[in-house]
Amino acid sequence: VRRLFKDVFSISQDSDFMLHEPASHDDVYAYEYEDGPGPNCNRLAFDLKGGPKSPWNDKVVGLLLEELHRRVNQESWPFRRSEAYFKEVLQDRYKHLRTVWIAAQPKKLVMTLGDAGMSSEESDVENDIETVLRVKNMTWRRAIERELDIIDHQRMVDDDIF
Repeated sequence: VRRLFKDVFSISQDSDFMLHEPASHDDVYAYEYEDGPGPNCNRLAFDLKGGPKSPWNDKVVGLLLEELHRRVNQESWPFRRSEAYFKEVLQDRYKHLRTVWIAAQPKKLVMTLGDAGMSSEESDVENDIETVLRVKNMTWRRAIERELDIIDHQRMVDDDIF
């Protein structure tokens, strides 16, 4: 299964999946609600905002399952597994790679704040007076990354509340 994902998505390790270009929202919407063509067999892409059992991702997993069966038969694997087993393994692999992809995406709050929301790392020197900027650790800011991760995770789980 790992080799299948490496070949189909052109990745050599899991961390390479962070550069995966997800299926466009318009394509996913057209497939689910307007009889759109669905995933392209030549350039598979997951809907990373959807779960493993969304119609789009279910179709991608189905296409991967077909390719896996072809490889099992072509390579004469010494053991046989049920289709349900392989489908579950493919879905688990998707879940893991989706986690890798989500972790690599910029945090929404950081993107919203932009450069103006960042603290300055350089001090300006004017009139021979050097200004030194000091960071004051506020207790409410100490674990903000953990809170941002919780918010981003909740947005992925249920984006209807945002």
